[in-house]
Amino acid sequence: MNPSDIRAETIRRFANWQIKANENLPLIESLTDLQPKSSAQVAARATAAGYLAAFCFGAPAEKVHKDIMCFQLWEHLSAEEQSLLSNPDADGQSKASHGWLVEAIQFMAWSLGLVTLDNFAQCSDDLSSHFSKAGTDPSQFIASARLRPLSELLQEADTLYMLHWYAVEASLQGTPDKRILLPRISFRRHAADWIVGVADQWDDISLDT
Repeated sequence: MNPSDIRAETIRRFANWQIKANENLPLIESLTDLQPKSSAQVAARATAAGYLAAFCFGAPAEKVHKDIMCFQLWEHLSAEEQSLLSNPDADGQSKASHGWLVEAIQFMAWSLGLVTLDNFAQCSDDLSSHFSKAGTDPSQFIASARLRPLSELLQEADTLYMLHWYAVEASLQGTPDKRILLPRISFRRHAADWIVGVADQWDDISLDT
Protein backbone atom coordinates (compact mmCIF):
# COMPACT_ATOMS: atom_id res chain seq x y z
CA MET A 1 0.00 0.00 0.00
CA ASN A 2 2.83 2.33 -0.88
CA PRO A 3 1.27 5.65 -1.98
CA SER A 4 3.63 5.77 -4.98
CA ASP A 5 2.48 2.34 -6.13
CA ILE A 6 -1.16 3.40 -5.75
CA ARG A 7 -0.52 6.51 -7.83
CA ALA A 8 1.24 4.46 -10.51
CA GLU A 9 -1.86 2.27 -10.83
CA THR A 10 -4.09 5.35 -11.04
CA ILE A 11 -1.95 6.73 -13.87
CA ARG A 12 -2.09 3.36 -15.65
CA ARG A 13 -5.89 3.43 -15.42
CA PHE A 14 -6.03 6.94 -16.86
CA ALA A 15 -3.88 5.85 -19.79
CA ASN A 16 -6.33 3.03 -20.48
CA TRP A 17 -9.20 5.51 -20.35
CA GLN A 18 -7.29 7.88 -22.65
CA ILE A 19 -7.48 10.62 -20.04
CA LYS A 20 -4.49 12.80 -19.21
CA ALA A 21 -3.49 12.23 -15.58
CA ASN A 22 -2.20 15.00 -13.34
CA GLU A 23 0.91 13.34 -11.97
CA ASN A 24 1.60 16.35 -9.74
CA LEU A 25 -1.40 15.83 -7.46
CA PRO A 26 -0.39 15.09 -3.86
CA LEU A 27 -0.22 11.42 -2.96
CA ILE A 28 -2.82 9.95 -0.64
CA GLU A 29 -1.98 10.19 3.05
CA SER A 30 0.10 7.45 4.66
CA LEU A 31 -1.68 4.90 6.82
CA THR A 32 -0.33 6.55 9.98
CA ASP A 33 -2.33 9.68 9.09
CA LEU A 34 -5.57 7.86 8.31
CA GLN A 35 -8.34 6.48 10.50
CA PRO A 36 -10.19 3.95 8.31
CA LYS A 37 -13.82 3.27 9.17
CA SER A 38 -15.03 -0.15 10.29
CA SER A 39 -17.34 -2.34 8.24
CA ALA A 40 -20.19 -1.63 10.64
CA GLN A 41 -19.67 2.14 10.39
CA VAL A 42 -19.80 2.01 6.60
CA ALA A 43 -22.85 -0.26 6.51
CA ALA A 44 -24.71 1.93 9.01
CA ARG A 45 -23.77 5.11 7.16
CA ALA A 46 -24.88 3.66 3.83
CA THR A 47 -28.19 2.54 5.34
CA ALA A 48 -28.87 5.93 6.92
CA ALA A 49 -27.91 7.73 3.70
CA GLY A 50 -30.34 5.48 1.83
CA TYR A 51 -33.20 6.72 3.98
CA LEU A 52 -32.20 10.33 3.38
CA ALA A 53 -31.94 9.74 -0.36
CA ALA A 54 -35.44 8.22 -0.28
CA PHE A 55 -36.69 11.40 1.40
CA CYS A 56 -35.03 13.49 -1.31
CA PHE A 57 -36.84 11.44 -3.96
CA GLY A 58 -40.23 11.86 -2.34
CA ALA A 59 -40.59 9.48 0.62
CA PRO A 60 -42.63 11.07 3.46
CA ALA A 61 -40.34 12.88 5.91
CA GLU A 62 -42.32 11.66 8.93
CA LYS A 63 -41.95 7.99 7.95
CA VAL A 64 -38.27 8.34 7.08
CA HIS A 65 -37.54 10.14 10.36
CA LYS A 66 -39.45 7.51 12.34
CA ASP A 67 -37.50 4.62 10.79
CA ILE A 68 -34.15 6.34 11.24
CA MET A 69 -34.84 6.94 14.90
CA CYS A 70 -36.30 3.46 15.45
CA PHE A 71 -33.24 1.75 13.98
CA GLN A 72 -30.76 4.10 15.72
CA LEU A 73 -29.39 5.51 12.49
CA TRP A 74 -29.72 9.21 13.32
CA GLU A 75 -26.10 9.49 14.46
CA HIS A 76 -24.98 8.13 11.09
CA LEU A 77 -26.35 11.17 9.27
CA SER A 78 -24.21 14.28 8.99
CA ALA A 79 -25.29 17.45 10.78
CA GLU A 80 -26.34 18.96 7.45
CA GLU A 81 -28.39 15.89 6.60
CA GLN A 82 -30.06 15.88 10.00
CA SER A 83 -31.01 19.51 9.45
CA LEU A 84 -32.48 18.73 6.03
CA LEU A 85 -34.57 15.84 7.33
CA SER A 86 -35.78 17.95 10.25
CA ASN A 87 -37.09 20.48 7.74
CA PRO A 88 -39.47 18.53 5.49
CA ASP A 89 -40.36 21.74 3.66
CA ALA A 90 -36.77 22.20 2.49
CA ASP A 91 -36.45 23.72 -0.96
CA GLY A 92 -36.24 21.45 -3.96
CA GLN A 93 -32.69 22.47 -4.78
CA SER A 94 -31.41 21.21 -1.43
CA LYS A 95 -33.22 17.91 -1.91
CA ALA A 96 -31.90 17.58 -5.44
CA SER A 97 -28.35 18.17 -4.26
CA HIS A 98 -28.61 15.58 -1.50
CA GLY A 99 -30.24 13.19 -3.95
CA TRP A 100 -26.76 12.66 -5.36
CA LEU A 101 -26.07 10.72 -2.16
CA VAL A 102 -27.10 7.65 -4.13
CA GLU A 103 -23.71 7.86 -5.82
CA ALA A 104 -21.94 7.89 -2.45
CA ILE A 105 -24.07 4.89 -1.48
CA GLN A 106 -22.98 3.13 -4.68
CA PHE A 107 -19.37 3.52 -3.59
CA MET A 108 -20.12 2.36 -0.06
CA ALA A 109 -21.96 -0.65 -1.46
CA TRP A 110 -18.92 -1.44 -3.60
CA SER A 111 -16.64 -1.07 -0.58
CA LEU A 112 -18.77 -3.71 1.16
CA GLY A 113 -18.50 -6.08 -1.79
CA LEU A 114 -22.17 -5.74 -2.75
CA VAL A 115 -21.91 -4.20 -6.23
CA THR A 116 -19.44 -3.50 -9.01
CA LEU A 117 -17.99 -0.02 -9.54
CA ASP A 118 -17.92 1.87 -12.81
CA ASN A 119 -17.21 5.55 -12.37
CA PHE A 120 -18.42 6.26 -15.89
CA ALA A 121 -21.88 4.86 -15.14
CA GLN A 122 -24.69 5.93 -12.82
CA CYS A 123 -25.54 4.00 -9.68
CA SER A 124 -27.09 0.56 -10.06
CA ASP A 125 -30.84 0.46 -10.71
CA ASP A 126 -31.18 -2.23 -8.04
CA LEU A 127 -28.89 -0.55 -5.51
CA SER A 128 -31.44 -0.54 -2.70
CA SER A 129 -31.95 -4.31 -3.03
CA HIS A 130 -28.47 -4.91 -1.62
CA PHE A 131 -29.45 -3.37 1.71
CA SER A 132 -32.08 -4.18 4.31
CA LYS A 133 -35.59 -3.45 3.05
CA ALA A 134 -36.87 -0.04 4.10
CA GLY A 135 -38.78 -0.24 7.37
CA THR A 136 -37.00 -3.41 8.53
CA ASP A 137 -34.30 -3.72 11.19
CA PRO A 138 -30.88 -3.39 9.51
CA SER A 139 -28.88 -4.51 12.56
CA GLN A 140 -28.05 -7.95 11.15
CA PHE A 141 -26.98 -6.47 7.83
CA ILE A 142 -24.74 -3.98 9.63
CA ALA A 143 -23.23 -6.59 11.96
CA SER A 144 -22.41 -8.99 9.13
CA ALA A 145 -20.94 -6.38 6.78
CA ARG A 146 -17.34 -6.81 5.61
CA LEU A 147 -15.17 -4.27 3.84
CA ARG A 148 -12.93 -4.90 0.88
CA PRO A 149 -9.17 -4.88 1.63
CA LEU A 150 -7.85 -1.44 2.56
CA SER A 151 -5.43 -1.54 -0.37
CA GLU A 152 -8.40 -1.65 -2.78
CA LEU A 153 -10.17 1.18 -0.96
CA LEU A 154 -7.07 3.36 -1.06
CA GLN A 155 -6.62 2.71 -4.76
CA GLU A 156 -10.17 3.78 -5.53
CA ALA A 157 -9.82 6.85 -3.30
CA ASP A 158 -6.77 7.97 -5.27
CA THR A 159 -8.46 7.22 -8.59
CA LEU A 160 -11.52 9.23 -7.62
CA TYR A 161 -9.32 12.09 -6.39
CA MET A 162 -7.67 12.35 -9.80
CA LEU A 163 -10.99 11.90 -11.64
CA HIS A 164 -12.45 14.70 -9.53
CA TRP A 165 -9.54 16.99 -10.37
CA TYR A 166 -9.91 16.14 -14.06
CA ALA A 167 -13.67 16.77 -14.06
CA VAL A 168 -13.32 20.12 -12.28
CA GLU A 169 -10.57 21.30 -14.63
CA ALA A 170 -12.48 20.21 -17.72
CA SER A 171 -15.55 22.07 -16.49
CA LEU A 172 -13.57 25.24 -15.78
CA GLN A 173 -12.05 25.12 -19.25
CA GLY A 174 -15.45 24.64 -20.85
CA THR A 175 -14.52 21.22 -22.23
CA PRO A 176 -16.35 18.77 -19.94
CA ASP A 177 -15.83 15.07 -20.58
CA LYS A 178 -19.27 13.64 -21.32
CA ARG A 179 -18.23 10.33 -19.74
CA ILE A 180 -17.76 11.91 -16.33
CA LEU A 181 -20.46 13.64 -14.29
CA LEU A 182 -18.92 15.97 -11.71
CA PRO A 183 -21.59 15.42 -9.01
CA ARG A 184 -21.27 11.64 -9.34
CA ILE A 185 -17.50 11.73 -8.98
CA SER A 186 -17.50 14.23 -6.11
CA PHE A 187 -20.02 12.25 -4.05
CA ARG A 188 -18.17 8.99 -4.66
CA ARG A 189 -14.87 10.64 -3.76
CA HIS A 190 -16.49 11.99 -0.60
CA ALA A 191 -17.50 8.46 0.38
CA ALA A 192 -14.08 7.02 -0.49
CA ASP A 193 -12.18 9.62 1.54
CA TRP A 194 -14.49 9.13 4.51
CA ILE A 195 -14.11 5.34 4.44
CA VAL A 196 -10.30 5.39 4.30
CA GLY A 197 -10.30 7.93 7.11
CA VAL A 198 -9.07 11.18 5.59
CA ALA A 199 -11.30 12.84 8.21
CA ASP A 200 -13.40 11.39 11.01
CA GLN A 201 -16.70 13.18 10.30
CA TRP A 202 -18.53 13.20 6.97
CA ASP A 203 -18.92 16.98 7.06
CA ASP A 204 -15.17 17.42 7.64
CA ILE A 205 -14.13 15.80 4.37
CA SER A 206 -12.48 18.38 2.09
CA LEU A 207 -13.02 17.93 -1.64
CA ASP A 208 -10.30 20.33 -2.70
CA THR A 209 -8.74 19.61 -6.06
